[in-house]
Amino acid sequence: MRRLPVVLLAAALSGCAAIQDAVNATRAQVTLVEGLRQFDAGKHEDSAKSLAAALQRGLGNKDQAEAHKHLAFIHCTAERERQCRDEFRKALAADPKTKLDAAEASHPVWGPIFRSMSGPDSLTTGLRQYEQGEFEESAKNLQGAIDLGVAEKERATAHKHLAFIHCASNREKQCRDEFRKALTVDPTLDLAPEEAGHPVWGPIFRSLKPSR
Repeated sequence: MRRLPVVLLAAALSGCAAIQDAVNATRAQVTLVEGLRQFDAGKHEDSAKSLAAALQRGLGNKDQAEAHKHLAFIHCTAERERQCRDEFRKALAADPKTKLDAAEASHPVWGPIFRSMSGPDSLTTGLRQYEQGEFEESAKNLQGAIDLGVAEKERATAHKHLAFIHCASNREKQCRDEFRKALTVDPTLDLAPEEAGHPVWGPIFRSLKPSR
């Protein structure tokens, strides 16, 4: 019988935790709504604080995406493009089905940025940034394209270029891992002559490519 108080205490604590979780969820939702209201009122600084607080308190995936999307809008409006892109990435990571409504999509600043990060456009942007030597941003968009579920050939291309970026930064393990992922997605993948002749990643790729 001595175990009964312990069991009852555990049950009580579990119930308290569930109640606290429900309270936190409600607070997060209320704070999110307040942040969105502040955004609509043009109080962007206050809105950003509320949205960040809502995220810290814990939101569901769709609400996380909504908060990150509006944080992106705020950064874009303030001409902080990198932070804008980062918040859009977080929105898409939380909910890959995140879309902009018609009014949002037509915005001259964040509309094109969001489109450049959605699916195939994210891959195109990442490849362009790679060619321009913007490796850090390129890697983010290439990974974003993979996370958004682009087609197999495109996914292999993204992994291949991520491998190039890792190799160029002397991260051989990550380079090999990305080449392996590329070849798993597309076993017929090969390097173009100028890629195959690279002194760093050329030999690494050949060591992983199954012999025909």
